Amino acid sequence: SASDAELILEGLGAGPGTVTGTARVLHELADGAGLEDGEILVATMTDPDWLPILKRAAAIVTDEGGITCHAAIVGRELGRPVIVGTRTATSDITDGQTVTVDGSAGVVYPGTVRPAGPPTAPADAGKVPEARTREVTSTAVYVNLATPDAAARVAAMDVDGVGLLRAEFLITSALQGMHPRKLVAEGHSDDYVDRMAEGISTIAAAFDPRPVIYRATDLRSNEFRGLLGGEVEAEERNPMIGYRGCFRYTQEPDLFRLELDALAKVRQKHRNLHLMIPFVRTRWELEACLEIIDGHPLGRDKGMKRWVMAEVPSVVHWIPEYARLGIDGVSIGSNDLTQLTLGVDRDSEVCAELFDSMDESVLAFIDQIIDRCHESGITVSLCGQAASTDPAMAEHLVRKGVTSVSVTPDYAEITRRTVARAEKSILLDAARRATRG
Repeated sequence: SASDAELILEGLGAGPGTVTGTARVLHELADGAGLEDGEILVATMTDPDWLPILKRAAAIVTDEGGITCHAAIVGRELGRPVIVGTRTATSDITDGQTVTVDGSAGVVYPGTVRPAGPPTAPADAGKVPEARTREVTSTAVYVNLATPDAAARVAAMDVDGVGLLRAEFLITSALQGMHPRKLVAEGHSDDYVDRMAEGISTIAAAFDPRPVIYRATDLRSNEFRGLLGGEVEAEERNPMIGYRGCFRYTQEPDLFRLELDALAKVRQKHRNLHLMIPFVRTRWELEACLEIIDGHPLGRDKGMKRWVMAEVPSVVHWIPEYARLGIDGVSIGSNDLTQLTLGVDRDSEVCAELFDSMDESVLAFIDQIIDRCHESGITVSLCGQAASTDPAMAEHLVRKGVTSVSVTPDYAEITRRTVARAEKSILLDAARRATRG
């Protein structure tokens, strides 16, 4: 069993579950062709264009990355055990070796190992499961999604919609390994828009009429550089705070309009689809971006809500202005907000212990964002990792008056219960005060 087995290595458990299989060590994207369905993917790091390979893997193990990196986000959504930040997986695990990956504990064992803990079949196996009463909450519980693959399954769950539809994986799939500049130059723009619209439509249809908030592309320059024709991208020393998000749209409006074309196409049939602008740093940048939207047919669609991500601490100052510009909602991206508040790279395995979304300084910013949104009369949500993995954060948000939380699908049920418990506690506290008064 795991309790007395020797380890090959350990890292950060980023996706729960245990799998035994053949390890396939991939040194670059092209090696992915050698990964058979059900094998364990071992790599230095993954990017959004690795998605087709991640889908075939039974588990994912990487040298680099923190619990909010791409491998962790997508692996969790696909329901795969994930371990990141091992530092030495690609050298310590031999290609073709049989290993057991325990994503809950963040450890890899040689051979077949039964996980320590309760037996697979509980003592009450075979009994009719106890019916769980569906919780009704005032605070909406949304899910984060990245791919159409899980849409039907997740839409059948007790969730109120999609609070964060990440564009990156839809886009890299639609680009088919090609940089958007090269794709446009070769005359494939229409095909790209059609492929994008197809992916988005699958998700919007599955959740209709529940809202689906599409976050526009937030690929960083280093991720774009990995695509065919990607040499046009600048080599940035720190792409995490570089040429990305809202500012990128203002500099390359033609590419941004292709994304708007795809959204307009889907909204003809699915009116539950809305747009969110990521990594907004300051007012003039958002204003320039909104002008591009207003100049597009999508901009004349008054039913489409416009959201911004609150990831950069400057948002606390600018929320009233953003509201005046016509923004309908703010979604707090706790991953980037934590990174920029504490000055710690969210993908760094070396500094992982510093990355803490429950740090008082991060909570203070979150509280201010919620307060400013209420003062400005706009909706406020939180869609980062924090609301998924920390019930204390979910309860804190409810007490502050957040409109909704958006979590990974595997945490939707427990989050609903946490939110319901917090709401009941608030009502009980108020009733007791009224009785005493």
